[in-house]
Amino acid sequence: MTRTGRLMITCVVCMMAVATSAFRGTAATDGAMAAVGGDSSLGGGTKTVTITDPVLDMTAYTLTIPSKWVFSGAVIQGSSCASGPFPVFRIESPDGLMGIKGLPRLDWAWSEGSTYQPRQSPDCMPYRQEMSAAEVLHHMVSVFKVDYVKDDVNPNRATFQRNIASHNSQTFSSSGDQARGWVRYHIHNIAIDERVDVSVVCSTNTVIMIGRQHVCSAFVGRMWAPQGKWPDETFTAISKSMVIDQQWNARWMANVVAVLKQMSDAGGAQVRALGEAGQRQRNALQNSFDQAQKMRNQEHQDFMNTMQQGHDDFMRGQQENQDARARVADDWCDIALGQQKRLDPNTGELTRDSYLYNYTWVNEFGKRLQTNDVNENPNGMGTGNWTLQENVGH
Repeated sequence: MTRTGRLMITCVVCMMAVATSAFRGTAATDGAMAAVGGDSSLGGGTKTVTITDPVLDMTAYTLTIPSKWVFSGAVIQGSSCASGPFPVFRIESPDGLMGIKGLPRLDWAWSEGSTYQPRQSPDCMPYRQEMSAAEVLHHMVSVFKVDYVKDDVNPNRATFQRNIASHNSQTFSSSGDQARGWVRYHIHNIAIDERVDVSVVCSTNTVIMIGRQHVCSAFVGRMWAPQGKWPDETFTAISKSMVIDQQWNARWMANVVAVLKQMSDAGGAQVRALGEAGQRQRNALQNSFDQAQKMRNQEHQDFMNTMQQGHDDFMRGQQENQDARARVADDWCDIALGQQKRLDPNTGELTRDSYLYNYTWVNEFGKRLQTNDVNENPNGMGTGNWTLQENVGH
């Protein structure tokens, strides 16, 4: 296998490890794992939940959460900038007033000293420089449209940075950063304190005749609870319970190695000449990642439609794949903004409302009512004829 291939694998392994360590790093303390849900106000007892990779049909991640809490999660297969998979999830108390959320990873890439420049895709951020975790944090807070309260210190930041830098070599280097901040907002007139944790990893790959290739990824986690009722033991225990399934990890990496070897055997001469033909390098790299995604075949239904299968019609399916990525970016944007798409069955139009409410009613005058009470029905109150909208997407 070529040196470039080995560096690609190192980068992918690093990103997969960071997806888990970044979440674990959101824990507020470093003590032994507490009994999740030990507080009777949280219901008591625990249960094990899993995040399944639908492509390999294998358990990818496992967590332990309070037994009465609600869980949803998925494995996302990476972006045009960074191919490594990562988990997204939402863990909430039954009333939605406490919870933890892992948002979709944010990726961006650029080159220097090369005619090749990564094409900007809807699933990549439009940045061409490294950003600190604090910069990403304050950017995301502005996207969330919540009140920023204060900066905080992540006690694991130094360890995180050392672990990321341990992968460095003469031709490959990585750097990591973490930031933490507190925000405040209201749910049903209840003041909510939320902690936002951000981990950023940037890697630089130096290749002879090609130049320096840069890739950055940001991992964003959110934890929230009513003001004065922060369940530190529970949040810490959930964070520390996240584990990567080693059989899934080995299977996924074996697929990556096979694709890279095939690419190296079939096009070694072409890869060496990419410094003189930047667009050809872009195509070769894109094809290698598309093949890896093709083997994994299907992303979670909320983030990616089924990819075109079969080598014979692979080229014909490229435009469809680009359209699917655009829809992915749209769903990711909704998650980052805290929005939920909803369909008005009367007009067939899609609208976006706050995800903090599970149900939205609309009447013939266009007035809207949001609620989390499944039994609440505004019909019969003399305010019009109300119809329940359908949730669409994530």
